Parts: sequence; structure tokens; C-alpha cells
Amino acid sequence: MAQYITIKEIATKLGVSHTTVSRALNDHPRISKATREKVREMAERLGYRRNVSVQVFTRGESKLIGMIVPDLSIHFFARVVQGAQRTLSEHGYGMIIYDTLESLSQEVQAIQNCLDHRVAGILAAISMETSSFDHFSSLSKHDVPLVFYDRVANFLPVPKVVINDHQAAFDATQFLIQSGRKHIAHITASINLNNSNNRLYGYLDALSANDRDADEQLIHYYEFDPTSIDSFVERALNHQPHLDAIFVFNDYAASHAVNVLHRLGKRVPDDVAVMGFSNEPVAIQMTPKLSTVKHAGEKMGQLAAQKIVSILAKQEPLVNEKIIISPELIIREST
Repeated sequence: MAQYITIKEIATKLGVSHTTVSRALNDHPRISKATREKVREMAERLGYRRNVSVQVFTRGESKLIGMIVPDLSIHFFARVVQGAQRTLSEHGYGMIIYDTLESLSQEVQAIQNCLDHRVAGILAAISMETSSFDHFSSLSKHDVPLVFYDRVANFLPVPKVVINDHQAAFDATQFLIQSGRKHIAHITASINLNNSNNRLYGYLDALSANDRDADEQLIHYYEFDPTSIDSFVERALNHQPHLDAIFVFNDYAASHAVNVLHRLGKRVPDDVAVMGFSNEPVAIQMTPKLSTVKHAGEKMGQLAAQKIVSILAKQEPLVNEKIIISPELIIREST
């Protein structure tokens, strides 16, 4: 079991009251400079660490931010965490990270754990399973500010930091059309996710803008089950033998789609071009290297952290606003 030096132990060593030690460590004006220095020297020698939890309970102050992540194994979310952590650290905040593993029940538990730890605020992206939002709405009762990033609940009146998913998908599909591709399929994620639906609408709007009819049999929600992509690609090719492009929700699913195409005897990009999303490491590790959309995870984390820090500093009110990051296409061998 971990053991930590207490204020009482410092007081015993110095032969003073624990109140004197506490005041000295907090620069109380009634404690002399000499006593403050003596207390600090003893605290350092003994390896004393300030108990932040005590401050939370005695002063109502917290310097912890809860960060809720759908899946930390995804490189994009790891970069979001890095960006947020760097910014929060610059402003004196620590972070508690909860990986929900795409589970609604884990997400609900994460909110409860954040409240139990008396966090000052929460940064969150919703899980694939999230279809009810009472656990997020309840934060207002505790005056705990919430900032969504990437995957958001649009109807909740809180700040949100997102990439322009609709524009990104429009641009990706438009690029494929301008490259001469005529029959373009789309693999999206889950009907529960705003970014999944926004990318679908961007794809559909690009088809419409180019006088192309949408074909429902060339659209697939893979619900984060890569094996469903196998049967979809086979069905799509049977339905449309001239299928010549696929725009995919993320790079992991796109990599899987490329493997399926290869197994079915299709050459990428000669027969079928493939466009991903997020610019994950897999995009440059696979063959052919994957064209994709830059997702700017670190920037998203920084902006979300800056927003919650400003709210906690009373510099900005907690309002319904959307901070939008512009997309950037990265063209590689797969298209």
C-alpha cells in the first residue's frame, strides 16, 4: 500500500502544530518567513506531497479535468489526449482519463467517477453505443462544465470542437469524382454518431452536386465491426460490377476494405480507388499508401482544453457553440 508523508509528521519532526505547518505550506501571512522556510525544507527532505483531494473537499477547488475517450487504441484519440494534456498542464490542471471502449455503460460510469473525484470540468467524445444523454445532462446540476470534442451531442447546449466532417466528406467524394470515378460506395460507422452521419451527408451532397444518383446498396454502416465490410464489399461488387471507388469512415476500416478488394482480385487503385479518414499511422504503413483526410487530433485536444480552461477562469460563459476545424485532403497511392 502506498504511504505518504503527512502534515502531522512534519509537525512532529519540527515540534510545531500541524496548523502551523499547513499555514506555512500555503504561505499564510501570519507565519513568519523563517518558519515557512523551515517547514518547506523539512517537507522537501521527507518527500512530502500536497494532498490535492483535501483541497477539493476543504476549499471546493479542483484542478482535475476528466477526459472521456471512446477508444484509446485509436491513434487519433491518443493525439487528442496529448493535445489536451499539454494545454491543461500549462494552466495547472491535471487529467483523469477514462476509456469507455465504445460502451454506453462504461461512459455512464466514467461520468460518475468524474463526479466522485470532484473534477472541475469534463472533456468528452461519445461512444458508438450512446443514444441517451441523461448522464451528460446531469452535469449541469453539479455546475461541472462539459466540452464535447469530435463525437458530440448537437442538441446539448455546451461547447463542441469538431472537424468539418460534412465538408471533408464532400471534398473526398468530389476528388474521387473529378478523378474519373463513376460508381462510388461509402462505408460509414454508426447511425448514433454525429460525425458518421455528417460524413454520409457530405458524400451524398457531393454526388448530388455532380448529378449522380445515390444508391442505397452502395452505402454501409459497419458499426465498428470490420468483418461486416467483407460481405458488404462482395455485395456491392455483385450489385455494381463497375464499382470503382470507396470512401470509408476511417483509415482502419479503409485498410480492411483494401485487403478485401485484394482478396477478391481487385487492384487498388487501378480497379477501385479507396479514400480513408483521419490520417492514422496505418495509412502510410499499408500497400498502397492510403489517401485520407487529416483529422488534426492534437489541435482538437488543444482547442477543447483551452475552451474549458477559459470557462473555469470565468473568462467565457458556458454556451452552445461549435468550434470547427477545416479539413485537409492527403492524396496518396490508393486513389
